[in-house]
Amino acid sequence: MTNETPQFFPNRESQRLFSVLHRVPSADLALVMCAPLFDEKLWSHRVLVNFARFVAARGVPVLRFDYFGDGESDGRFEDASVSTRVRDIQDAVEFCRRETGASRVILVGLGYGATLALRATLGQPLPGVVGVVAWSPVMDGRRYINDILRAHLSAQMLIHRKVIHDREALMGQILADQSVNIEGYEISRPLFTEMVDVDIVDLLRKATVPVLIQQIGPVDRLDSQYQDLAQLTGSVQFEIIQELKFWTQQKKIFPACETLFERTAQWVDGRQAA
Repeated sequence: MTNETPQFFPNRESQRLFSVLHRVPSADLALVMCAPLFDEKLWSHRVLVNFARFVAARGVPVLRFDYFGDGESDGRFEDASVSTRVRDIQDAVEFCRRETGASRVILVGLGYGATLALRATLGQPLPGVVGVVAWSPVMDGRRYINDILRAHLSAQMLIHRKVIHDREALMGQILADQSVNIEGYEISRPLFTEMVDVDIVDLLRKATVPVLIQQIGPVDRLDSQYQDLAQLTGSVQFEIIQELKFWTQQKKIFPACETLFERTAQWVDGRQAA
């Protein structure tokens, strides 16, 4: 068992962010995990912990942390935004480098956490970051929000036997600056706007650090949202990994994800040797 240290660290706004650092004796390269949002964070938690332990056992320290307004960190979900989370990732990188002594960091993100990792790294150079691993990143923020609202409609049917507010009504509330509570999470207009206003593919075309994008799913068919990614070259590598979508509700709890873990670790090893 590796040394796992739970602790708080301050972000640039002096807000306390909760973290767990999987320590190793010494290393020049470390990982910072960027968790997804909403219930995807809850469903994926055990797999992300298992991955951190898997990598730490191979001699690479890993920092897991909660964004401001999420988990055990300070603040409320509705007071956080895409911008605050991007800054939290940047602050987590600096904290990880100080705590571990590692000069280089790779970000590993899942779902919208992967999108945040890409935005934190590719929007402007982030000192010390030498790579990003993006597990099933969200490429289309509007589609992502629509999928969340669609799931909320299904929940309404189960609870009320009818749809109280359809998707158009919910979207209208968001755009009218009325936050919408979806399964306990407040979605506001600023959050929605920031989710849809960035072209991730355009950021990737300008990538100056290596990026591994992995589409994760039970089949090897290319998801339409990754159509443009498969054509990218240079610093960006794309591949399909056949695993369960462990960040969604399912009957099989805590899948092992050996293929995903091994492939990601191999890519990280490649960065160590670079």
